[in-house]
This record gives sequence, C-alpha cells and structure tokens, in this order.
Amino acid sequence: APDAQPAAGALLDRARRLRASLESGPAAPLRGRHVAIAAERHDTPSARLFERAASSLGARVSHIGPDALALNPQRQETAARILGSLYDAIDFIPLPPDRAQSLQDAAGVPIFADLGGERSPLLALLTAQDGPAEREAELLALMQAVLVDAMR
Repeated sequence: APDAQPAAGALLDRARRLRASLESGPAAPLRGRHVAIAAERHDTPSARLFERAASSLGARVSHIGPDALALNPQRQETAARILGSLYDAIDFIPLPPDRAQSLQDAAGVPIFADLGGERSPLLALLTAQDGPAEREAELLALMQAVLVDAMR
C-alpha cells in the first residue's frame, strides 16, 4: 500500500517520542484506562509484553479467558458489545486479524490480534540489530505507541 511506508515512519517516530517521555519522568497517558488480555495462557511472551506495554503507560490490565467470544454467531456481537463496555482495548491471543476487525466493529473499542505476537505487523518495523533485548524494547515502544494512538 502506498501509505504504508509513511504510516510506518510516523508510528516509529511516535514510539521514539513516547519512549523518551516515559524515560524522562512519570508519564501515564493511559491512566484510568482498563485493557484486557484474552488468552488461554497469560504467561506467554506476547501476553507478558502486552501487559508491560499497557501497565507502564498507566493502564490497568485484566486477564480474561480466550472463550470470552466463543459463542454462537448470534450472541458474539452482544458479547463483544459487553466486553467493549468493560474494557478500553482487548488483545486476543491468538486471533486472526480479520476476526479482530469484525469484533472491534461490534465492541466499539480497539481489538488486537496478538499485538506483540510472532505474526504481528509491528515486527516488520523493528530496526534494532543489537540483539533480542533491544528488539524487545523496540517492539514494546511500538506497542505502546499503538495503544496510545488506538485509545485517544
């Protein structure tokens, strides 16, 4: 897509600015927000990274089961609306991206499909070459920028 490159550059820039503001003092742009991780296991690397990203921005993080929306199709929209009234954003691990979009439309809040997981589009934006810790720190910053942008 022609807009993908400028959008990626803008996200990287926002991630760098946000990271600098967090390092320079107490910044909590998501204070008062409540996000959820919907997963079978909440101790996976991507679930832990999402929790770190959200909580370091001041958000409260809840763990819910992955079956929160595993209902018959007639009831999924109602369940999504209820979840949207409880949380400001939800990361479902795992979830196909097209399913995340339809759930987001029903919930009215950002729904992510494993934002920091191995299939995350954010991985394509990583530039750190120094090693796993630096790449994780960069991914964390990108996730934080996405969370702040999504919950404006």
